[in-house]
Amino acid sequence: MKINWKIKLGILLLLLSFAIYTFAYFNFHEPDKVLFYIVIDLAFMPLDVLLVVIIVEGIINKKEKENILEKMDMIMSVFFSEVGTEILNKTSKLDLNIEKIHYVLDNIETWTDNDFKRFLRKFRKSDYNFDLHIDNEERQEFFIDLQQFLIEKRGFLIRLLENPNLMEKDTFSTLLLGIFHLDEELEKRDIGEKIPETDYIHLINDVDRVYSSLIYEWINYLHYLKVHYPYMLSLAVRTNPFNKEANIHVTE
Repeated sequence: MKINWKIKLGILLLLLSFAIYTFAYFNFHEPDKVLFYIVIDLAFMPLDVLLVVIIVEGIINKKEKENILEKMDMIMSVFFSEVGTEILNKTSKLDLNIEKIHYVLDNIETWTDNDFKRFLRKFRKSDYNFDLHIDNEERQEFFIDLQQFLIEKRGFLIRLLENPNLMEKDTFSTLLLGIFHLDEELEKRDIGEKIPETDYIHLINDVDRVYSSLIYEWINYLHYLKVHYPYMLSLAVRTNPFNKEANIHVTE
């Protein structure tokens, strides 16, 4: 079995240290001083471990995690440009309680960091009671449209799922898995046929799961834009899927 290079280096450094101390002990004829400095060096080792391993390494790991999360925020930006915003536009139209979420998100462009954090914390802990509903005559059209859209974006979503940084953000990976599950559910069905009521309830629950996760990630995404790219926040607000009066044109 090959010996790890770190073990080899450790043994080499220990031997080198032993050789230097031995040289000092027998050549300077001051064993008391040599032993004194050995004890001092040993006494410093716990502090060295504290400074290097715990504090310095902790700072480095924190910085690396921040870099990973920054990359994830960029991935989220691409995700919403390609997929997320469109799914929100499609599903928010089904929400009979959309006025409630619209009221909560009103003037979101003026929110502070604490406002965003408070909303996200409350959203995860509470139930906003979304009420998604599709009239009988519109169900097939909705699910066929959603099915085709997800098929078109499947390659893009698979590439997102292959990103190793995704594991750093559980809520986003959960959202992607929910979208893949919905895509698979639709793919296995002949949506052109009449959808039984029980099956419709099952599908609408899958849509609801994605819808709820999307709202959470969308608010997270807007918070990121507000902090880093305010000019991009303006576009996101002007295309707010929860505002029926949203207008892409800048009017103020």
